[in-house]
Amino acid sequence: MKGVFQIAKFFGIPVQVHWSFVLIFGWVFYVGSTESLDWWSMGSYALLVLALFGCVVLHEFGHALTARRYGVETRDIILSPIGGVARLDRLPEKPWQEFMVAIAGPLVNIGISLVLSIVPLLASGESRRQFFNYFYALFYPNSNAFSYDISPVYEFLFLLIIVNIVLAVFNLLPAFPMDGGRVLRALLSIRLGRLRATRIASYIGQGFAVLLAGYGIWSMSPITALIGVFVFMTAASEYRMVKLDGLLGHYTVGDVTRRQFTRLYTNDPIPLAIEQYRQGMEKDFLVFDEWQNLIGVLPEKELVEAAKDGAAGELSVGQLANTRYEALLASDSLKAIFPRMQWKSYQLLPVFEQGRLIGVVDNNSVNSFIQLKQKVRWRK
Repeated sequence: MKGVFQIAKFFGIPVQVHWSFVLIFGWVFYVGSTESLDWWSMGSYALLVLALFGCVVLHEFGHALTARRYGVETRDIILSPIGGVARLDRLPEKPWQEFMVAIAGPLVNIGISLVLSIVPLLASGESRRQFFNYFYALFYPNSNAFSYDISPVYEFLFLLIIVNIVLAVFNLLPAFPMDGGRVLRALLSIRLGRLRATRIASYIGQGFAVLLAGYGIWSMSPITALIGVFVFMTAASEYRMVKLDGLLGHYTVGDVTRRQFTRLYTNDPIPLAIEQYRQGMEKDFLVFDEWQNLIGVLPEKELVEAAKDGAAGELSVGQLANTRYEALLASDSLKAIFPRMQWKSYQLLPVFEQGRLIGVVDNNSVNSFIQLKQKVRWRK
């Protein structure tokens, strides 16, 4: 995703922040200024926002680490003003696995609330009274249960407990991209299969999104309306993705393998590769040594950069070749390799059959194959 930068890495999973995340602190400053809050109060709210997003990160790691138990890796966790997302490299195969992955995030928030509640409940009788009175006053604001001042530490703690409860409840709403939509799909998949279950869950999610957007317009809350639009689009996107998975599951890598490809060698001059590139038939090339051993891939990006720098005549193909690549088997499922190509930005991959190189797979051939099959199915 563009516009993100990494701030940490835990359990091998990068945690990234979208640039728009800083707008939250601008919003805190704006609200604080309009309400004439002092710097201490605005700093406290900013700290609460950071603590909230810390809980969001833990929520996403609940998904990611549970998915890892079922052999599903997580590309990264991205934070933005509207929340966080753990980008899995694929969906868990079995409904009960998806259920466990989806429910893990809200359970983390509930666990955080329970752990934080231990502090005031065990501290003293006075802290317990403040704890119960604080929540009582939230539900019954006109009561006199909260008639004395609460310490800033306990107020911060109680707000964090409430926020985690709200996060858990909100995420369990049956609408994509919330976890509740995935929980619903997992339960429906047991009887209906993933495609039909996704269609039903996405329709429910879109209905919820329309109500949310309508409420945002009625209450003149643009943020609520935008969230409704986002939920609507995400529900539709989820259904398209599952349909694509179902389509790709019927084919193997061998079905999209391009058998004719240009071989470049480590001692070939870069101008020769540029000439092949200019012909427009191929953008990326496999590179071999003088003994016909595959040693890497020459990507389009490197060729273009060499041509721009004007140093192409001084370089050889071997100097620009990327020796880190993945090999595919013709029998591999297309459903399995397609997200990997998108995730790792592979432009060209060699394909082997019975230990012999038989061709290549590139993004253009895969995308053209998908478009063709989708058109054929639509006509049927």
